[in-house]
Order: sequence, then C-alpha cells, then structure tokens
Amino acid sequence: MTGTPLARATLGIVVLALLAGACATASKRLQPRGVALVTAGVEALGRGELDRAAGQFALALEYEPRLAEADNGLGLVALRRGDHDRAEERFRAALAKNEELAEAHVNLAGLLMRRSADEAALGEARAALAIDPGYADARLLAGELLLRLGRVDDARWELEKLCAAVPDRADARAANALVLVRLGRIAAAEEESQAALRLDPRQPAAHRARAEILRRSGDLAGATAEIEIAISANPGSVDDRLMRATLLAAGGDLAAAATELDMLAQAAPRSAEVRFALAYVALARGEPRVAEPAAAIALTLRKLYPEARLVHAEALGQLGRAADSRRELERFLDEAPDRLAGERARARAQLDASKQARGIDTLWNNL
Repeated sequence: MTGTPLARATLGIVVLALLAGACATASKRLQPRGVALVTAGVEALGRGELDRAAGQFALALEYEPRLAEADNGLGLVALRRGDHDRAEERFRAALAKNEELAEAHVNLAGLLMRRSADEAALGEARAALAIDPGYADARLLAGELLLRLGRVDDARWELEKLCAAVPDRADARAANALVLVRLGRIAAAEEESQAALRLDPRQPAAHRARAEILRRSGDLAGATAEIEIAISANPGSVDDRLMRATLLAAGGDLAAAATELDMLAQAAPRSAEVRFALAYVALARGEPRVAEPAAAIALTLRKLYPEARLVHAEALGQLGRAADSRRELERFLDEAPDRLAGERARARAQLDASKQARGIDTLWNNL
C-alpha cells in the first residue's frame, strides 16, 4: 500500500512533543536563547509560517549547535516544502546529535515510508517505540508498515494495542479495519471502518477499507464510490489509486487498470505492491513479457513477497521457462503463509503434475 497508507498531510509532526523535547534538552545546560528560538520555531511551524520557522531553527543552531530539536524542525520545514532529500538530511543530523529523539525517528520513518523504503522505515518506527512505547504515531506507523510488508498478524498486534490505548483515533481504527479485511474478518472490519467514519467522515483509509469490503461482496459500484471519496480526500495517495486500479481490473477494464498502474509506477517506482499489480494485470491481459519483469522488480523491492513469487512463476511458465517457473513455485511453497492455503494447494498439485501453476485470482485480496 503505499503514499502513506493513511495519507497524512504531514509526517510525524507532533508540535507539542517537539516543544517538550526542546524544553527537556534545555535541562542539559544548553544555551537558553537557542532553546527559546526552537520554541518560537515550533510555534511558527504550527501556524504554517515556514520561512519564519526555518530562520528561527537555523538561528537556534548558531546559538546552540547541539540542539537536535532545531535540526528536526528544519527537517519538518523541508518536508513541508517538498524537499525530501533535505528533510532526510536534517532528520539524520538530529539523530546523530540525540538518538533518543523519538520525534526524529518518527519523522524519518514517515519519510522513508513515503519513498517505499518500508523495511528501513519500520526500523525507525521501532526505534521510536523503544524510546517511548506510548508514542501513538510511531505505533500507527509500525502497524501500517507491517501491513505493507505483508506481515498481517504482526500489524494486527500493533494496531490492537494502539486502538485499546487510544480508541478515539480515526486513523488507527481505519488502519485496523484494513488489517481485519486482509485477515478475512469482514464483520469486524466493517465495525472498525464505521467506527473510524463516525470519528472522521472523510478518513481516507476507512473509505478504502469499506471499498475492499464491498469489492469482496461483489458490489463493485459501491466499492468504486467509496474509493473515489478516499481519493478526493487525499488525491496523492498511491494506496487509494492502487485500489481504484484493482477495482477497474475486477470490473474487466484491464486497459484502464494498466494505464492507472503505469502512472502509479512512475509516481512510486519503489512500490512493490504497484509492481505486483502491474504483473497481475499484464498476465490477465495475456502479456507475460510485461508481467515477468514487473513481478521480478516486486521481488527485489520486498524481501518476502509470496504473492509476487507466484505471479512470477506463472509468467515464467507462459514464457516457456519451465525450470525457472518450477523453482519459483518451490520457493513460493517455502514462503507462503497459511492465509494463502488455496494457492499453496494449487502450486503443490501443479508441481506434482509438472504443470504450470494457475488459479491465482484470489491474490487481489492480498493487495
């Protein structure tokens, strides 16, 4: 799923926490004027005054170069301006000065997630939780990242804890709904998505969860209406547009789905889910020469991706590379979790019969 799954307008911006961090740093006998400037910079950032905030954070570093919070603030300014390279540089500078600054870990995790560097992002979210287990934004990010990485049970565990601790967070309830859908717990997913929408009627992930629930029930029109609401709330979301592409494919408009996925691949070139979807749709269109490299890229982007492994095996088989296809099927059987029981059974039967595995229609459910 990627954009960020819950598509926050900003990543890890917790102004009060940042302000508290600056005050905590002051107790280490840092230059008081530098700390005061960080406070002013946080307030300016909260008002959206980016130039003023940048000036105050930069001046704070001249008074007190040890202020990691000032580097973190400059990273947030760069992020708001769309300069992701500069933002990453500043977040890492903050952590080099103070590796216990949980906000910088979360900000870096959000940025890496936006770049589809999900494993690295998860490490940063975990680092923030090690510092502060009660950091709700860090736990939400961890849950979202685990879902993107296909670790559905682990995602459920993180989000279950978060929803118990903070039941009135719409984004947490929506993320939990998405996990429950993936686990096949449709009634529970519907309950969670409705709870999220009561808290925030425009919560994009809740509408995406509703779209997935409706798609699985066969209501493609209803699902499309839900995902269009999500996209209108956050037009830049790769996850929501990916869902729209799956709905187009499910409705038989494979050409439109392929066009959408081609655009998404340009917008998010490191999204394993987009590459998997490209491969899947290409196979459905009878284009194994397009499907094979797309699936191969998905497998390079994600360490463990059994769904893509199975699509890759299918494409290889259609290209006449029977030995390579068989090797991929064997690896799929080694990697596939219990939730892919049907695909495992078919792959094993096809291997036993020395035939190319088919019947991968249910894989859309794992996007």
